[in-house]
Amino acid sequence: MTKKFKDGMRAIHPGEFLAEILRELKITQSEFARTIGVARMRISLILSGQRPVSAEMALLIGKAFNQTPGYWMGLQADYDLKLAEKAVGARLKKVQPVFAAA
Repeated sequence: MTKKFKDGMRAIHPGEFLAEILRELKITQSEFARTIGVARMRISLILSGQRPVSAEMALLIGKAFNQTPGYWMGLQADYDLKLAEKAVGARLKKVQPVFAAA
């Protein structure tokens, strides 16, 4: 699921990246789910942006594509932070640093 924001930046759910990889490799959701040993519905929910990439899924997806699980966790963290920034944006602007960096 992609959410657009006024600043032109958008939050990109890791499912979009996974969907692109599966398309390029011509692998179906069902085939991929079987490959990593999970229910097809879990993959479907990630691809649709309705479920986050958990640490467990990051391990499985990373192993399947010879990537680090940190890559997938990073995509999820970036997505979550962008949504959180939008949600608390006005409050965030009012927060002042407790101390200045040296």
